[in-house]
Amino acid sequence: MKQDTTIRIFSLFIALIVAVPAVQAALVLDAGGDRTVLAGEPVTILATCNDTDVFDAMNLSASVDWSTGTTRAEVVQDDEQNGTVRATYTYPAAGAYAVTVKVVNNATGAVACDTLNVTVAPQTAEVKVAPKTLNQKSNGVMTVFISIAEWFGFAGSGSENTTVSDPSEFRIGNATPERVNFCMKDGGTLILKYRQQDPDLATGDGNLTVTGSAVTENGNVSVVGTGAVSVINPGNGKKMEKGDADGYAWTAKGNAKEKVKNQKGFLDAQQKSNGRAKGQTP
Repeated sequence: MKQDTTIRIFSLFIALIVAVPAVQAALVLDAGGDRTVLAGEPVTILATCNDTDVFDAMNLSASVDWSTGTTRAEVVQDDEQNGTVRATYTYPAAGAYAVTVKVVNNATGAVACDTLNVTVAPQTAEVKVAPKTLNQKSNGVMTVFISIAEWFGFAGSGSENTTVSDPSEFRIGNATPERVNFCMKDGGTLILKYRQQDPDLATGDGNLTVTGSAVTENGNVSVVGTGAVSVINPGNGKKMEKGDADGYAWTAKGNAKEKVKNQKGFLDAQQKSNGRAKGQTP
């Protein structure tokens, strides 16, 4: 009886060994920290990958989901247990993107994933504004000069392959330019004409921001530029910011008109008074 029990226990132990599958080797992936780049500049992911089993890059395949598209990635073996997953991508548009790196061991079926965030900032452009004072009750025109040459600093771009497809896309808030000219001097300058009434800026603001895009070999690259300006909303035309030369000139002009008006009124009143006095003389 004891021998039969021993045989049964041994048989059960063998059955358990056969039934329990072998533990697969651990495949671990680290995509790295979050990244920040400029629009139009390439971002390169170098993810570390390791395996408790012997690392065999030939059995591994990798891909990267960039949120706007998925590309294959290169797997490079560093030593017997470690490797690097490498991929490069370019975002033309500014924004925040979640990037997921994935590695598959085609021999064992093991899968490893990791995610990082990529923040894409727009390219910066040099912006100049004339006149410096923006009168939001004026029917006049404000000119914005944007230096195109500043955009050629990012990798893979140059004046020969960068254009502006639709300059009207350049906005100050919701305002679009009335007229657009392009000057090739000094590497290229975009000249935009806006009505002073159109930009929705608060009185006292010290800057205005122009946003737009340029077409490069990598697509439409987001661009932003900030120019110094003094925003006024004069109302009755008597209030101006101290230190603003244009403001003083404008105030002086208003005062001169008011002075002429007062003088004319005084002369008219004096003539009427003289006429009445003359009529009463015997």
